[in-house]
Amino acid sequence: MASSPTIPASHSQASLSPSNSQSQSHSMSHPDVSLQTLVSHLLASKRSLSSINTVWRANEIATSARAALEESVMLSAQTGFLRKGISEQVKILRRARGGVENVYKDGQKDFKNVIRTLDAANSRLETTMDILRSTMVEASFRPAGEEPRSLLDFVDEQGVETMRDALKESIRETREAQTEFDSSILSFDDDLRALKTTMASSPQPTTPSQSHDNLSSPIPDHLQTLESHAQEMASLLESLVSHFDLCVNAIRHTEGGYAAVRKAASSQPPGAEPVSVSGVMNTENESTHDEPISEEERREMLDVLQKDASQVEDVVMELREFLADMEAKHEAVLEHVSSLRAVHNGTTNAYHILEGVGARLSGYIIASQDFRLKWEETKLQIQDQLSELESMRLFYENYHASYDSLILEIHRRKQCEEKVKSIMRKATEQIDKVYQADMGEREGFRIDVGDYLPVDLFPGVNTPAPKWEFGLKADQDPAMGSLPELERVVVEAAVKRERDRRRFDR
Repeated sequence: MASSPTIPASHSQASLSPSNSQSQSHSMSHPDVSLQTLVSHLLASKRSLSSINTVWRANEIATSARAALEESVMLSAQTGFLRKGISEQVKILRRARGGVENVYKDGQKDFKNVIRTLDAANSRLETTMDILRSTMVEASFRPAGEEPRSLLDFVDEQGVETMRDALKESIRETREAQTEFDSSILSFDDDLRALKTTMASSPQPTTPSQSHDNLSSPIPDHLQTLESHAQEMASLLESLVSHFDLCVNAIRHTEGGYAAVRKAASSQPPGAEPVSVSGVMNTENESTHDEPISEEERREMLDVLQKDASQVEDVVMELREFLADMEAKHEAVLEHVSSLRAVHNGTTNAYHILEGVGARLSGYIIASQDFRLKWEETKLQIQDQLSELESMRLFYENYHASYDSLILEIHRRKQCEEKVKSIMRKATEQIDKVYQADMGEREGFRIDVGDYLPVDLFPGVNTPAPKWEFGLKADQDPAMGSLPELERVVVEAAVKRERDRRRFDR
């Protein structure tokens, strides 16, 4: 039906038939059409004119599709511009996030190294203190009756505990700074994740290069089809109007046509669509006739009318099919615009999130700089405390080494004392021999000349030989000069430890 041509407007008779010439060629072969049939054709034609609502709807759809095309172009352009800008900004944000991450990783790595160094230093100090704790002072060094004591009992451990407390405080401050920095990084990650989720939640074009390309949109093709359907439907409606005019003209040139039309319009069966014929023809004056036509013209008119009447229902159905197709395509157009609108809204939401991230970005960067400055400051404090801790360890090690040196010194002094005593014993023996010889000589002298020498000539002539003794000087305390007795194994152990230290130092 869409391809059926119509008689030019200048012709007095319009036709839905494929060819007017064919109608003319067969006009003589058809009998005259009854009045009842003409009235039926008129009423059916009048009912078919209600298809004007279908055509109006088609025009609304075409207008809506054109507006949808304009909106889709605008939405696509805005969305593409925003997405491109957001993508560039996200790249910048990720680079900034990488910089913040590097600060965090460097701080974590440095902190772990410092903690390992502290653990090693504390372990060495604990080992040294354990050695002091396990090294018992020889009882010969201490007063009689005193409880056994270790070397550690003679030093103040409070300094070590104070230093450890200071280190714990520095570590606690560092962990608090890390926790605060962690919160900042997590907030940064949440912002980036929200931005990514918002961008991903809205469907994207098939390819970035087609984001502004009409080829990626079904609207232009659908719009072309819709406009073509609308034109076809207008043409079909015009054919129906021409057919109706032809029916009216046939009734007017048929005797009793007016009365038959009134009767048929008023006696429609129940449930049938009512048909109003008011205004269609002048039914008040049935005697009024139009310009008479020849029998040949009337027969030709009836022949065309009869053929077109058989196509009226098909034309109405075709109009409905066109409209149904247009409705489907219009729905697809609206769905596409709705998806574009959803993408646009999602992209707009992402842009608002991006604005918030940008406003907070300076805070994230400042947090990373604050963490780095705090850590550098704390690290210097820890290094100073670590140096002091190491100094304490060296002091304790030297203290332990000094105790061994004390043992060796006592042993050396004891050896010196033994040498002195040995010399003194030998000297005493020699002195005793000299004394005995001297006493013998004196006795012989007294016997030989004693009877002859006057006593008062030399009063000491008969005195015995003097006795000589060795001892400490009178100004020295004998108790302070006494040396403790050390067992041989104690001395040998001290010698071995001292030898090991010298070998280690080399």
